[in-house]
Amino acid sequence: MEADLEEIYSQVASQVTPDEFLSRVEEKVVLMAGLCDRRTAGMLVARDLGASEVLTKIGSIRPEMGNVTFVGKVMSVSEIREFPRSDGSLGRVANLMLADETGTVRVALWDETAELVRSGDLKVEQCLKIRGLAKEGYAGTEVSLGRSGGIEEVDLDIKPRAEPYKISEIKRDMSEVSLRAVVVDPGEAREFVRKDGNKGLVRTVLLGDETGKINLTLWNEQAKMALAKGETVEVVNGSSRERYGSVEIQTGSYTVVRKSSDAVSFSEKMTPVSDLKPGALASVAGFVTGLGEVREFQRDDGKVGRVASIYISDATGRVKVALWGDHVQLLQGLDIGYKAEIIDAMAKSGWNDELELSCGWRTRITFAPPE
Repeated sequence: MEADLEEIYSQVASQVTPDEFLSRVEEKVVLMAGLCDRRTAGMLVARDLGASEVLTKIGSIRPEMGNVTFVGKVMSVSEIREFPRSDGSLGRVANLMLADETGTVRVALWDETAELVRSGDLKVEQCLKIRGLAKEGYAGTEVSLGRSGGIEEVDLDIKPRAEPYKISEIKRDMSEVSLRAVVVDPGEAREFVRKDGNKGLVRTVLLGDETGKINLTLWNEQAKMALAKGETVEVVNGSSRERYGSVEIQTGSYTVVRKSSDAVSFSEKMTPVSDLKPGALASVAGFVTGLGEVREFQRDDGKVGRVASIYISDATGRVKVALWGDHVQLLQGLDIGYKAEIIDAMAKSGWNDELELSCGWRTRITFAPPE
């Protein structure tokens, strides 16, 4: 059962078995002629079973959910900010940060609702029930609370999550993400030009823990941070985004990135060649058993690109590896029998449906002569 449906089912578990619940969900999807997804169908089934309202855990809230109802403890309350609207009127907005045991989310209070901050009715440590609209905010998912929303104090003992996330727990569009991880690849800062003509710095750092790996994007002064492979870093108040099919951590003005003395376990997971599947990002280790010639081609922008192929073998099989751009330079001095590690390459179907690994910009490659 999907996590969203498990969350809904837990609220009616005393009335129906898991199989019966799923069967009713499928019936509801068919009845609605595909006009609702399985989560919405699950909420409708729960209401049919007498649930007055279905609560969503904060860690499960996503922008595409639309209207959500959840409970959380107030962790912070901002001041009211006033701004001019396009019609000349004055708008007001304030932000709450709410948390439960699964995560944290920002709640935006607009106009009359924002006045609850000025009156002192909303304060840190309160437990609130919120009915609002989930949407994409500037720092991950947020919930917008306007005139049609609802907010009320509830008598609950909510214990917000205190420990950092493991990398495998981080999903797209999360806000206030904190984690501790080891630096797998410190990356390098590179300069870019903003729309206003000013220059900035950006850097991608690859982090890992015992559950996986994730990219961390650092900007400007943080991009200059001295980092070395194997060091532990702590990230506080980051946000997650999906980019090129992978989730990564973005930093903002409120994000803290600092070194930590805590030890974090990480080991690169190597995939046997025989287990490679098209469409998966994988890492392999073996020996060079074939070398192809360098081929030049013209890119869409008119520039000349280079590609070369090699073959890597391990105890389970042999696979073709396509090297692009700067990776081609690694072929200088390379020979049959060299040890090879190809980290984070994309497995895909190549010529005549032959499975191959394609090395992109984030692929890390090392060769070593035989001992």
